[in-house]
Amino acid sequence: MLLQPRNFIFKRKQKNRSLLSFNTSYLKQTLSYGNAGLMILKPLHLTSNQLFRLKLFLKRANKKSDQTRRLVWFNAFPHLPLTRKPNGVRMGKGKGKLECWFTNIKGGSVIIQFKNLRKGRSVFFMKQLTHKFGIPTKQLFNTSTFFNFPLKISKSVFFKTFW
Repeated sequence: MLLQPRNFIFKRKQKNRSLLSFNTSYLKQTLSYGNAGLMILKPLHLTSNQLFRLKLFLKRANKKSDQTRRLVWFNAFPHLPLTRKPNGVRMGKGKGKLECWFTNIKGGSVIIQFKNLRKGRSVFFMKQLTHKFGIPTKQLFNTSTFFNFPLKISKSVFFKTFW
């Protein structure tokens, strides 16, 4: 299995099936790490395979990170076990074997954040991720950190950065 918790006591746990929607007007829509982020507006169920594929996709956003200082935060980890019985097995005889690990993500959580990535490029990656998720999302930006490049050398520019 690709992503799984290091230490776990019980492999067979009962699923919590309550994925509730919410009202987005009460949310504090701020970014904690980066200057661009993707907020999920409906609850989502992701398995470890799906999360691994998303991380491989986001490696393209983090290209040459040693030179550009680009960072990507992915705020999800599969920590819940999912068991399944094989097809064609009759009812009874206990719970099935461990199939995969998954996570439930509540609506209104910022799942991905980018830092030091141009606005157009971050919009491209967030749009692609929205298609992959298949649910409505919202793009959040910290507009004070984006600049129109190239800056003219003759103009003096003053800006504050906190990183």
